[in-house]
Amino acid sequence: MPSPAPALAVTGATGRIGGRLATRLAAAGASQRLVVRDPSRAPPLDGADIAPASYSDAAAVRQALSGSDVVFMVSGSESAHRLPEHRTFVDAAAAAGVRQIVYLSFFGAAPDASRA
Repeated sequence: MPSPAPALAVTGATGRIGGRLATRLAAAGASQRLVVRDPSRAPPLDGADIAPASYSDAAAVRQALSGSDVVFMVSGSESAHRLPEHRTFVDAAAAAGVRQIVYLSFFGAAPDASRA
């Protein structure tokens, strides 16, 4: 029987901020799911399982977040596709039953930072 999904999912674990958060959570003994585009780059952390998904792939996001209650979402890179990708991710997270998304924007963000 597979183990239940961790209640907490972290995106961006291959980057600086998501990686630091995931490392601190692991050091504190928290179980977590690392949602990453490239599983080969995911940090090997105690109590973490890896789920591949990109913000633009709704089916993969739903599968990756299934069973998670809270998601820490690191903002995607500045691009013309960021807004629709974020909408896809948030809609898929809601469809997966996620109850709370903690969203990290980026430093100096302005209302007109990126428009699709």
